[in-house]
Amino acid sequence: MRILRIGPLGITTHRRTFAVGLVLLVALVSVFVFALVTGKADVTVWDAVRSAMGVQVGAPADFIVGQVRAPRALTAILVGAMLGLSGAILQSLTRNPLASPDFIGISMGAGTGAVLTIWLVTATSLWITAAGAAAGALITAALILVLSWKRTIVPLRLILAGIGVGFVAQATTQYLLARMDVHDAANALGWLVGSTTGRTWTHVQFAAIAIVVLVPVVLGHARALRTMEMGDDAAQALGVSVGRSRAILAVASVLLAAAAVAVTGPIGFIALVAPALALRTTRSAGVALVPAALMGALLLLAADQVSQLMPADLQFPVGVFTAAVGAPYLLWLVWRSSRGGQS
Repeated sequence: MRILRIGPLGITTHRRTFAVGLVLLVALVSVFVFALVTGKADVTVWDAVRSAMGVQVGAPADFIVGQVRAPRALTAILVGAMLGLSGAILQSLTRNPLASPDFIGISMGAGTGAVLTIWLVTATSLWITAAGAAAGALITAALILVLSWKRTIVPLRLILAGIGVGFVAQATTQYLLARMDVHDAANALGWLVGSTTGRTWTHVQFAAIAIVVLVPVVLGHARALRTMEMGDDAAQALGVSVGRSRAILAVASVLLAAAAVAVTGPIGFIALVAPALALRTTRSAGVALVPAALMGALLLLAADQVSQLMPADLQFPVGVFTAAVGAPYLLWLVWRSSRGGQS
């Protein structure tokens, strides 16, 4: 174990976990700088970094970087981090690598809540849409919990209930789109594919507030989460309030996913893949929350950059790109699980 001390605080972590987290952070900063300087307009690295920090350096950096590239890249980073963290919490709580907010229907429920809000409220803002997304996600999560509960959460029932509720949420969304005004339906449909295009500093601020509020709650219960992976009886013997901790972490995971959906729309597979890659690279015996968040941020930002670098007639929203890349991983995971079951 390696102990890091920041002022009066002592943070205990495995040496490899710290090294992997540092590498992910360096890679994330590198891709972020690349995102700031890549495009048709030539901007130097120094001007791009200063413009992203709010320093006025003159045209074209002030507009292209300060108002377009920087908000889009930061949105991808923050949303990716929220999705990676949300997926890591759910996978740890259920002890199932398939448990992620997009796969078990929570993201679909958040999308339904947001679309319903757009339909019912004439003048919607990001905050109103976020409230609708949070309500939809919480209701969906409650339904999944009720359907999967049998004295405790049954992982297989959780997955099956999530898939079923997710299909109901998707059908509800399609019904709402059919009833909406053509203009509103087109806007909602464009948002539902999951995209970072056109995101502004308002979206960055909202995502940052969600992270500032929810991440300390998650990290404050990180020890309880790791302890509960040993089993409820062992956790209770070590002084962990299992029911309270599980409820708080589950709500935090749902709200992280809902906030991500409110900002960019549903983006698939980041919450599924990022925690698994974080565990594989850190070789951690338990959940790796910070590496999962960094991995999610890096994956979404890199995917967004790859989608932008494609020819203009082949470019598509990052949500479509992550689904195309993540689906083979899901198939591999199912195949690997079946092989393990046979052995």
